[in-house]
Amino acid sequence: MRKILTAIVIACACSTSYADVALSASISTLGYGIQATFPVSSQFNVRVTANAFSDSSNFEESGINYQGDLDFATYGVLGDWHPFSGSFFVSAGAVNNGNEVKLKATCPQSCDIDGHSYQSFPDGQVNAHVDFKSFAPYLGIGWGNAMQGGRWYSQLDVGVLFQDTPNVNLTASGTFKEQGKIIPVNTSNPAFQKELANEERSIEQEIDDTEFSNIYPVIALSVGYRF
Repeated sequence: MRKILTAIVIACACSTSYADVALSASISTLGYGIQATFPVSSQFNVRVTANAFSDSSNFEESGINYQGDLDFATYGVLGDWHPFSGSFFVSAGAVNNGNEVKLKATCPQSCDIDGHSYQSFPDGQVNAHVDFKSFAPYLGIGWGNAMQGGRWYSQLDVGVLFQDTPNVNLTASGTFKEQGKIIPVNTSNPAFQKELANEERSIEQEIDDTEFSNIYPVIALSVGYRF
């Protein structure tokens, strides 16, 4: 994927020796971004995009309260077709999807794992990692043309990222005890690991059962300058 993107960028750069190039900054549901636009014809432009965003928040899933870190990181190439040689365009392209969520939960009260309530004793911790396949097609529409009008321009994108079903990985560290029992349950215990695997499959099934779980909506507003 990286080699393909590099080749396209080089080709676009070579083709712009006689034409304008536009650079812009954006804010979107993929985070904060930058992009470069290269003209191919009067009706077709190519964009190279990169987006990133990080945030920390709390998250609850299947009876476990997580503290989470959200990390967005995407880059890709989009082709913009302006069928009427104006502002409106249709976009299609490919994005390298590095978006991921890292979650951890200590259980001072209880954590529900595969129908069993566990309590940290004293350092038990549940960790969850959610990520996606790296290749994600993009399809959308928008308004704005970096190669028309004045030097300054704005652009609105509305589309979807086909990111496939998320991958979920649950792990645990430290020691737990099951509520009502005084015998600690170490996370290396095979029975505990089986329950953890069942919980992982349960979360994946919940995601699979969610309508449009493999589609991420993209709304982006950018402001740029044409050189």
